[in-house]
Amino acid sequence: MPARFELLLSGSVRPGVTSSVSLVTDGASVVVVDPGMVHAKAEILAQLSARGVAPEQVTDVVVTHLHLDHTMNVGMFPNATVHDFMASYKDDVWTDHDKDRFRVAPNVYGITTPGHTREDISIVVVTEEGMVVCTHAWWSRTGPRLDPYSFDQEVLKDSRARVLAIGPSLIVPGHGTPFAPEELDLA
Repeated sequence: MPARFELLLSGSVRPGVTSSVSLVTDGASVVVVDPGMVHAKAEILAQLSARGVAPEQVTDVVVTHLHLDHTMNVGMFPNATVHDFMASYKDDVWTDHDKDRFRVAPNVYGITTPGHTREDISIVVVTEEGMVVCTHAWWSRTGPRLDPYSFDQEVLKDSRARVLAIGPSLIVPGHGTPFAPEELDLA
């Protein structure tokens, strides 16, 4: 049975900085991706509540990279295992995982996609409609073409190509509305 993907909040960089926050349900797994900066924490809680999910029911939280605008609200989920580019964390247990590809749930996995930071990962969700990729390889569908925080634009370009090569039907950028790859203004 494929996972179910839902966008909770679409990110932006103006007027305030907000991350795109996503919810994935996959069997017994309830996964939140990038619960970072938002106008108010209540926005995340309201979106979850509208879907019948309490913060205590979230089993996993994944952050695509360690910038505060994507990690700010990780602590809202007291029972969740937190995953980043190198490990999974639950209470006082730190478990290293494969840095290039690691499983979060049966139909949810992370892949290494550095560029915005050295620690970037993209989260791949296999749904009935196709693959959804939550990533900061793009800020939004339209830009910026050159990531002003990237440590290496060529590495970012390679990571963008890696995301596109897996054939996603939907890309959820770090700070914008989801888009289909064919809508992409920036490769």
